[in-house]
Amino acid sequence: QKKKSGSGGAMELSASDRYNPEIVPSLEEHVDRQITSKSFDLSANLVLLRMYQFFPDRTNADVLVKVLVKALMQLPGTDFTLCTYLIPHRFQLEEPIANLLALAQHAECMRFKEFWEVASSCKNLWGSIPGFEESIRNFALHAINLTFSSIHKTKLGETLSLSGGALDSLIKDQCANAGWAIDNDVVTLNNNIKSQLSKTKGGEALQLSQLRSLINT
Repeated sequence: QKKKSGSGGAMELSASDRYNPEIVPSLEEHVDRQITSKSFDLSANLVLLRMYQFFPDRTNADVLVKVLVKALMQLPGTDFTLCTYLIPHRFQLEEPIANLLALAQHAECMRFKEFWEVASSCKNLWGSIPGFEESIRNFALHAINLTFSSIHKTKLGETLSLSGGALDSLIKDQCANAGWAIDNDVVTLNNNIKSQLSKTKGGEALQLSQLRSLINT
């Protein structure tokens, strides 16, 4: 019998559960709990995607989108890629999955300006999931700190999809808590590249090719 640990904790599944299509409704409910609690259970979500793969008639497109959006929020971890391995190729060529794949490609290649442009055109896919923009901005900030010693305020705003008071507030917060400084619209970052490279999320570090893409944008 399946159990869950807390409202947003990991769902415990027995060996037989992992091949039992009758648990699909419980796994789908667990996805909604993850959204509400701002948690993420990769193991349970992969079981659900595998069920969709084995029993395509049970596939719920709305839940599939939720799983992928939550996985995208785990960058720079590889969760999104692991999830896409279980999605049939024909689905990856169609909307809305194709849009999510485009978002992932832009984010993973550090093309944040393009990422936000695509994201604004498909807000219906992620608008109901709390923390999406914050997660991507945190990933972008991680990339910025790895890549730049200083950055113009305009470029920073494009990278984070922030402007006006929201951008000023973020810079003020980073100046107070992360050692940033700003002078004549140029933000100086207090980054230690060796220290930053040792910090990973989901066991994954950013690759040099990714950082080069951000520098060249």
